[in-house]
Amino acid sequence: MQLAGGSTGAVILGIALVVVVIAAVAGLWWRSRTKSLENRKEHWFKAFAAERGGTFHSGVPGEESAAPTFGVVHPTGRPLTDWPRETWVEFRHRDRPVLGIDDQEPYRHFDDHTYLRDTHVTQVRVPECPELRIVPGKAMTMPTLPPDSRLEGELARWLTANPRFAQRDVVVEHGSARTWGQGCATRQNLAAEADYLVDLAESLPAALWVSGGGTSGA
Repeated sequence: MQLAGGSTGAVILGIALVVVVIAAVAGLWWRSRTKSLENRKEHWFKAFAAERGGTFHSGVPGEESAAPTFGVVHPTGRPLTDWPRETWVEFRHRDRPVLGIDDQEPYRHFDDHTYLRDTHVTQVRVPECPELRIVPGKAMTMPTLPPDSRLEGELARWLTANPRFAQRDVVVEHGSARTWGQGCATRQNLAAEADYLVDLAESLPAALWVSGGGTSGA
C-alpha cells in the first residue's frame, strides 16, 4: 500500500510540474506578445508620420486607422484594399505618395521548423501600367504582355541604357513601384529606396504609362 501511495504521489507531483512548466511558458509567451504589440504601436513610423504629415498604422488588430491609398503587400502582390497586419507608414516624398512597410516573412529552416525574418518594403505610386519586373543579373520581364512585344523590347533597351536601375529587385504593378530588403525599415533605407523608386518612375519611358492608361503618378 505504501508503494501504491508513493506512485500516486509521484504522478501528482509530475502533473504539478507539467502544469507549472506550461504556466511559465504561457506567461513568457504572453509577456513577449504584449511587448511586441507595444513596440509595434510605438514604431518609429508613428513619429515619422507626424513629422511628414503622413498616416501610420501599427498593424495591431483593433487599432483604428485609414487604409493605405495605394500599394501591395510583397511578395504576393495582394492589393491593399484594407490595412494589412503589417506595420506601415504613408507619406509624400518629392511630391509622390510613398508607402513603407515593416513585415515578417516566414521561411522553413533546415530543422523543418518555420521561422520569421524581418523584411521591409518601400513603394511609390505610379500610373497603372503592364507588370514590369527587374531582377539583378537577369533579363527584365513583363509577364502580362505577349512574347516579344514592342513595349517589352523598348523597356529592355531602356534598362540597358540605364544600368543603375538594374541593380536591385523592383516590381511595377497595381499602380505602385516597389522594392524590398532584409531587416526592418530605417529612416536611411526608407529615404534611399524612395529616392531610387522616384528616380526610376521619372526615368521610365512614357510609353509604359500610356499603355496602362494612366496619366499621373501623384
